[in-house]
Amino acid sequence: MLAAEPKVARAEAASALKANPNRSWKHLVEPLEPFLQAVTRHLNEQVNDFDPQLVPYAQYTLNGSGKHLRPTLVALAANAVGKATDAHVKAAVIIEMVHLATLVHDDVMDEAEIRRGQPTLAANWGNEIAVLFGDCLFAQAVKLAAGFPTPEVCRVVAAATNTVCTGEILQTRGRQNFAASRREYFRVIEMKTAELFTLSCDLAAFLRGRRRGSGRCCANSARRSARRIRFMTIAWICSGTRCWRANRSARTWRKAN
Repeated sequence: MLAAEPKVARAEAASALKANPNRSWKHLVEPLEPFLQAVTRHLNEQVNDFDPQLVPYAQYTLNGSGKHLRPTLVALAANAVGKATDAHVKAAVIIEMVHLATLVHDDVMDEAEIRRGQPTLAANWGNEIAVLFGDCLFAQAVKLAAGFPTPEVCRVVAAATNTVCTGEILQTRGRQNFAASRREYFRVIEMKTAELFTLSCDLAAFLRGRRRGSGRCCANSARRSARRIRFMTIAWICSGTRCWRANRSARTWRKAN
């Protein structure tokens, strides 16, 4: 019965969105649609930068349908201090490629067969190809970052990538460590989800001519959001109950912190 409840909850959530379209993600990001379309277009163009024999893997990975949450944060932070430019589109593509690389590696580590409703890269071509192509995505992201006039962009992207990979290693080492403290768990969140959220906001402000760290207010909000997203996801998985219970758990945690 518990296994069936998440399906019921998802159906109820979908019905709620239909009844109240103002709550839908598509509605929320509608003002940013031109920016997000440009990001999608530039992601698709990256396919041609790979070796011809790697093009099938690149097309499969880069043409996937995600929410583009990190590019959305880039656009929001850029608009908060001015206006999003082509440089922000490029930055969003870079960050999204780093994110996609982590997903490819995550699917190998988790032995996942499905991602966003379709077989994972590893499920289609095997773990070895998936790991190596994930590395190619990381390298391509850093290559794009090196194309900016200032080396600062490449530096912060490389540093964030290093942090995310370190967080993945720590998470892997801590599997089934049920004695781990809350601080240890949140540190992994900070190094994975929150790191790219922070980079999205901070880099967006920097590309508008602001000093490094001037986007810290947006970045801090993004970091807190990353914690809540991860906490609610884990609460859902562990409880097998309806989404309102995950929300209630998140609210309880917020009051305690």
